[in-house]
Amino acid sequence: MFRVLTCLTAEHDWRLVLLAGLVCFVASVVAVNIFHRAIASQARTRLIWIAIAGASIGYGIWATHFIAMLAYEPGVSTGYGVALTGLSLAAAMILTSGGFGFSANAPGRWRAPIGGAIIGAGIASMHYLGMWALEVPGRVTWSMELVFVSIVLGMVFGYAALAFAIRYTDRWGTLIAALFLTLAIVSHHFTAMGAVEIVPDPTRAPDTLSLSPVFLAAAIAGVALTVLGMSLVGVLADRRLASRTGKFEAIINQLSLAQQQVEGSQMELREQKLRLDSAINHMGEGLCMFDAEKRLVVCNDRYAKMYRLPAELLRPGTHHDDIIKHRITSGILKGETSDNAAKQVLSTLNALPSNATASRVDELADGRLICVTRQPMPGGGWVATHLDVTEQRRTEAKITHMAQHDALTDLPNRVLLRERLEHALAMTCRGGAHLAVLMLDLDRFKEVNDTLGHPAGDALLQAVAARLQGCVRETTLIARLGGDEFAVIEYVENPVVEAVALAERIKKALCEPFDLGDNRVVAGTSIGIAVAPRDGTDSDEILKSADLALYSAKSGGRGSFRFFEPELDQLMHARRNLERDMRSALANGEFELCYQPLVNLKSGKISGFEALLRWHHPERGLVMPGEFIPLAEETGLIAPLGEWVLRTACAEAAKWPADLGIAVNLSTAQFRSQELVAVIVGALASSGIAPGRLELEVTETAIMDDSEVVFAALGQLQKLGVRIALDDFGTGYSSLSFLQKFPFDKIKIDRSFVNELSSAREESRLIAGAVVRFAVSLGKTTTAEGVETREQWDLLSEAACAEMQGYYFSAPVHATEVEQMLRAGIEASANAA
Repeated sequence: MFRVLTCLTAEHDWRLVLLAGLVCFVASVVAVNIFHRAIASQARTRLIWIAIAGASIGYGIWATHFIAMLAYEPGVSTGYGVALTGLSLAAAMILTSGGFGFSANAPGRWRAPIGGAIIGAGIASMHYLGMWALEVPGRVTWSMELVFVSIVLGMVFGYAALAFAIRYTDRWGTLIAALFLTLAIVSHHFTAMGAVEIVPDPTRAPDTLSLSPVFLAAAIAGVALTVLGMSLVGVLADRRLASRTGKFEAIINQLSLAQQQVEGSQMELREQKLRLDSAINHMGEGLCMFDAEKRLVVCNDRYAKMYRLPAELLRPGTHHDDIIKHRITSGILKGETSDNAAKQVLSTLNALPSNATASRVDELADGRLICVTRQPMPGGGWVATHLDVTEQRRTEAKITHMAQHDALTDLPNRVLLRERLEHALAMTCRGGAHLAVLMLDLDRFKEVNDTLGHPAGDALLQAVAARLQGCVRETTLIARLGGDEFAVIEYVENPVVEAVALAERIKKALCEPFDLGDNRVVAGTSIGIAVAPRDGTDSDEILKSADLALYSAKSGGRGSFRFFEPELDQLMHARRNLERDMRSALANGEFELCYQPLVNLKSGKISGFEALLRWHHPERGLVMPGEFIPLAEETGLIAPLGEWVLRTACAEAAKWPADLGIAVNLSTAQFRSQELVAVIVGALASSGIAPGRLELEVTETAIMDDSEVVFAALGQLQKLGVRIALDDFGTGYSSLSFLQKFPFDKIKIDRSFVNELSSAREESRLIAGAVVRFAVSLGKTTTAEGVETREQWDLLSEAACAEMQGYYFSAPVHATEVEQMLRAGIEASANAA
């Protein structure tokens, strides 16, 4: 380093050294500016700017070198070879262009180091080629250490210059990068000059064709100033042009963006219009819009097809009146097709308020119904929707019909009956004709349903509805209220005569056999008649009166009709009171059981007791079973009442000797409960008595109502060990068939036959005796009911009857008296009597 310092201070002219540094710095500033311009350029333009930057800095390096060489005073005369001098300039330009080009195009972190190394190589190539062109009378020797250091310094400062130039493009970044580039050139040159030593040799002379220092200095100075000045001016001009171009491009970009936005908005508007048109044309409703002058603005395809409008009436601007006239005169709308008809319709439409929503239903000639809804728009005009409601109205009508008519017979149901009845009653109360209300109930419908099945029952109801319609006038209302119950309402002038005639016609029509395919059935009917306004002035009251009359008719026997009488209401009121009291009696424990003994004729001793139900009403006193049992069966109270009887009787029998049985009567209604068997099993289990001690008495009536169900239940009970007795034997027409279908354990002869045994009429005595002997001959335990005299005792004894029961032995007694009776015993013999 001392050699370098000595060379710089002792062997150089400082004035020229400063000039060389100035030229080098200016060239560096120009080159960095051009490099920044190259980075901002694209493709081919970048290559041109890189070449210019390389030329500028290459010439700057070359000029710096030779100006500094002019400042160098080695003590001998010097000259420069033309070829090597030119080659050194070319090497500087080419290599520095390569360094700039690599840094401008190569990605990654190696762009500055590698680019700096190439520029350092260009500086070294130029310097050592230039030194090779030096011609002196002597020999040139080199210090290789300083040569290596000079090359390294050029590369390091070249790397620093490119690193700043790439990262910072502002003014200060440009100056710092130019400073580092200047240091790369100057440090290399003076370090390399320190490595040179010239040894004089008089035998060597400079080439005559070599350039003189004076000429070279003049050429370098002129060209350097010209080239660098032009380059700098070009760069500055380019920067200003680039600035203006950037602004212009920014304006162009803004205009382009605005154009794109406009085009995007137009495209979006077109797409929205297409979507809107598609949506409008695919609407299920017809749509049209008219302006304040009643001219068409827009309409959809559905609207055009709905009214079969021609193309000329679908153009925007078509007047509303023209479209309406076309609908009427072309016969699209139902009604007249004249011009006067069109004027009337237009007059009606023009009278509609312009600021309020309006709706109407137009009927077309082909039967379609169109609901037109007009909605006003701000500023005048309106939007109208046209909806085809034909199917909707048909569906609504069908639903209304189904809600008001019976699905099986298509007759009016209870809902429509009340509606029309209220209307008819209002007319009657205003002085119109009387109103006859007939309530009908088929007599044998349950038998048809049970024996032939529900399809046969439905067919019978349809046939009944058809016959009823054939018995009345067109103005007569027939309704099915449910099940086998019908109502007939007819206006009458003479209520009694006309109502009776109508009832007779209906009864006669329904008594005729019905052909139901494979079966022929006879139904018959019971009829209750009420007359308005005499028997009621509202629907509930008149229907209640007719229903009471029907109940009276059914109680009097099948196939009859009855008029309503006020006494019927009183009877029904009493019946409801009795039902209410019976429910309270069951809850309050007003029922009790009495027990009547069954006496074995052979032993003369009690074999068991029959439990008989009694009701001690707190106000009425003793109410007999014949009065309240039928009501209990109708209301369903027989089920809880019968269960109470079974449990109470079994619990009482548990207190008796084990050889005594307890007999309990079963009602017809009890067999309708699926819980009957479970209730009996529960009563036996809770009391602890053996099943064989319980005897259940069943009447023919109970079996006839539903023989299959009854026999199934009795069969289950008999398998459990419970004894089954056929009560009231001989009073029905099915006794023999029942005895064949089910193996009863006991037969109880009805008291009517026992009474006839001592009758004064011989025929009656013979019939009664025959019944008793027949019952005994069946080989089953036979019990005679209602034995009251010694004569009856003797006759039954002669007939070998096994048991007897009646007042001759004992009236029914309370449970507390049974124990006393058992202690005393009953001797059933002639002597005891």
